[in-house]
Amino acid sequence: MPLNLAEGRGRTSKADQKRFFSIAFGSVRECQAILIIADLKDSSLWSLLDKLAASLYVLIKKWA
Repeated sequence: MPLNLAEGRGRTSKADQKRFFSIAFGSVRECQAILIIADLKDSSLWSLLDKLAASLYVLIKKWA
């Protein structure tokens, strides 16, 4: 996720930046899926990932 965000910020076009932010958002959801499989949905990591997903969602919509 952090590398997708960094790469996105390094892109010159808004469309490219948005694409990498969207990839990072997908990675957050993948991590949450792993927590579901590991039966750790109630963990503090889930909450952190949920907050990160919300922040990324706002960032992606800002770039729309």
